[in-house]
Amino acid sequence: MKNALLFCFTLLAGFSVMGQSFLEVRGYVGVSGAMANWNEDLDGASSVEMKNFKEVGVSLSKGLGKKFSIAGSVNYSFAEVNYNPNFSPCINCFYGYSHNPDFQMLSIPVYAEYGFGQFFYAVAGPVINFQLSEGNNFTDQSGIGYLAGLGAKWNTEKLAFSIFPNYKRHSVVPFEKAGNHKQVLQELGIQLGVGYQF
Repeated sequence: MKNALLFCFTLLAGFSVMGQSFLEVRGYVGVSGAMANWNEDLDGASSVEMKNFKEVGVSLSKGLGKKFSIAGSVNYSFAEVNYNPNFSPCINCFYGYSHNPDFQMLSIPVYAEYGFGQFFYAVAGPVINFQLSEGNNFTDQSGIGYLAGLGAKWNTEKLAFSIFPNYKRHSVVPFEKAGNHKQVLQELGIQLGVGYQF
């Protein structure tokens, strides 16, 4: 985990060394439809349902010409987790389990952004995740995933307003091996952002 953080900070610090055509700081909020499914079909496995998945974040991007830029973000996500355990039918049995319904995660996306047309851009890159909450009753999502999306941006002299529909898949490469079967969190969401260009 320390190596992942060191990599992120080194990459973000490297922005100041690269040639630039602009530097932009953007704040954003987002909502997503999210699900945490098993990586393969398992009959009778427990499941979770993600509700009210939201995110807030700030990004820093560096232009490398008219069309291309590199960006890094710090993103905080939170949601409600409903847990559906797989208990065998038993009339006289009492089952107890602990469950934390509050999901929280810190993510650090590092991505390339390519502009096309006057308003549109495409984004793709890795996402480093650190799940902050425990006891959510599904596989820890700390690890490396990816994001991809197509967005639109409207620029004024100094401000940039953006809308960014995106897909994220978390913990494709987990920091800790969870056995043969794991749940993978996926998001299909939209972000609204306001940026300031230097």
